[in-house]
Amino acid sequence: MGKIKIPKGFKVWYENLLTIAQKSPDVPPPLLQHISKLESTQLPTIAASDMSLQQTEMAFGIKQATGTQPWMVPHLFFTLPADFGRFLELYDTLTKSGVRNEAKSRCRIDALIFVVYRSLSEQDLLPNTGDSRATLSFETPFKWSPVPVNGVPHTCTGTADYTVLFGGRDHMACHMIVLEAKKRDNLSGAGQLLAYMAMVQANRKARGQSNWSVWGCLSDGWDFNFYFLDLEGNWSSKMLSSAVWGWQEIANTLAHMIIQAQAVANSPLRLSLCSAQGPATRPSSVVSSVVKGSIALERKSASETAEPPAKRQRTSIGGSSALEAPGSVTSEVPSIGSLEIRLNEFLKESEAGLDRIAESD
Repeated sequence: MGKIKIPKGFKVWYENLLTIAQKSPDVPPPLLQHISKLESTQLPTIAASDMSLQQTEMAFGIKQATGTQPWMVPHLFFTLPADFGRFLELYDTLTKSGVRNEAKSRCRIDALIFVVYRSLSEQDLLPNTGDSRATLSFETPFKWSPVPVNGVPHTCTGTADYTVLFGGRDHMACHMIVLEAKKRDNLSGAGQLLAYMAMVQANRKARGQSNWSVWGCLSDGWDFNFYFLDLEGNWSSKMLSSAVWGWQEIANTLAHMIIQAQAVANSPLRLSLCSAQGPATRPSSVVSSVVKGSIALERKSASETAEPPAKRQRTSIGGSSALEAPGSVTSEVPSIGSLEIRLNEFLKESEAGLDRIAESD
């Protein structure tokens, strides 16, 4: 995010405000320090990898769901090739004396992703062309702002190990599945993964998509902890160990995520949210389901009450608003106490008001 060019009219108003504040004994030092730095609109950054689960939940307004969720029900899309287990055994033999690091885990994850993709493609369950095609992306950069951390607006940044992108355009709203690789016996990082998922969800909401469900997974190549973030901001997870559940269950859970994510990724834009009024708030709960065979959410489909889909607005992968051009200053605003709230609109109104006063004088 760059710095906002502050108009002359606002500078006059701001200088007067600062002068009064500095001379007043009643202004608390923290407030004086804050407004003294107002000219700099660069938000501090926080890495998703540094965020705890509690911080992520508070920052993005998400929470853990209770009870067993419909998406956790086992699905069978295909049978794993007979040689898949043998391949992993040979790979483990080859790397037996190697360090148990993230790179070793990634090779096993790569093998699973490939066999799932091949099986779904051979059954025509996953189109390879057009706007619905899936693309596996590596080291995908994420950025979203403002994100309140300990009461202060931040820009959340990070790089996801794997993402599954749906469609022909590479923007954050289309990265429907996020996967993070971890070294053996270390599946910590729920806060990091959910931060990535929440950023995708926030981007889809800001763009006016009628569905903003997101999937994710933490894995060390042996154990897989699958995550789902639903329309209400409730997250749930399901742990599957290859030693307990076997690779068949893990592979089909991943396949289920890919199929559902593909259906959700192409949810229509709502015309009412694509106007210059900016991003809308989370809609109220109603009754429906996402797609046949997917998690049934007790709410009415937004597409039933929305206007016809509008032309998609241009969005950058690191943006924070549905209507900003890549590289522009975000128009998404902090929801906490900050003098940056609605700054762009405030600047215009202040400058216009001062101009009118000058003309009347």
